[in-house]
Amino acid sequence: MKTHRISIIINSKIPGIEEIEEDFERIIKGQGAEIVPCGNQTELLISLGGDGTVLKGFRTLPSFNVPLLGLNFGKFGFLTIDCKDRLKTIEDVMTGKFRVSPRIYLEGEYTTNNRKSFVGRALNEMLIFRKDIRIVEFELTLGSTTFYFKADGIIISTPTGSTAHAFSAGGPIVFPEDRSMVVVAFAPFTATWRNCIYEGSHILLKPSRDCDIVMDGQEKFILREGGQIEIRPGNNVFKLLVPEGWDFWKTLKEKFSWGKGLS
Repeated sequence: MKTHRISIIINSKIPGIEEIEEDFERIIKGQGAEIVPCGNQTELLISLGGDGTVLKGFRTLPSFNVPLLGLNFGKFGFLTIDCKDRLKTIEDVMTGKFRVSPRIYLEGEYTTNNRKSFVGRALNEMLIFRKDIRIVEFELTLGSTTFYFKADGIIISTPTGSTAHAFSAGGPIVFPEDRSMVVVAFAPFTATWRNCIYEGSHILLKPSRDCDIVMDGQEKFILREGGQIEIRPGNNVFKLLVPEGWDFWKTLKEKFSWGKGLS
């Protein structure tokens, strides 16, 4: 990877992160590259923090052609890698020892009174949740089939987000480079819905009352009663950098501290 212009974003809430950023800038310049503000000149974006910083970087990217490297200085995450040797990490990136892990993202389009508007994008998930204390009846269309069920809310997740809120709500874990969508209900009423993996082109969703749409925990939009949201994978892919030999399942085992099994 011949990268000459690199941008850095940080989680300013992490103690000492400014000093860490300065150290990376020094190392990058020592490798003959240039530090630039995130914008049209950016050839690589590096995030220093946790998964939330990567999600911020996803929204900051000037183009989907720009790859992102997430370095973990937070607490827990699947979008970042541990960085014990900063110099070696940058050297490996500059010499092509990282590869692109392509990830789908979601886009939402809201329709009400025959008027359409773009809602936003999400790398992890779009969460649709009740605004008050009453349960919501959802009309969910997958392909040509429509389902009706009651729940507190619903998550439409990417495979990348299957280890985030969807997992906490009881959803399945999906290999993050897959191109499917994960549909998970919050507290469904009786047996009216079971979580699933959907490989179609889009999902249509109508609630029986006003709901909030929360995208990656970063943005919020109101889905009004009678309105409809269409959620589909974006036309491009998000390019997350991972080391050569990266093994998602090994990472999963380490993050959740799963043991060797019964003896």
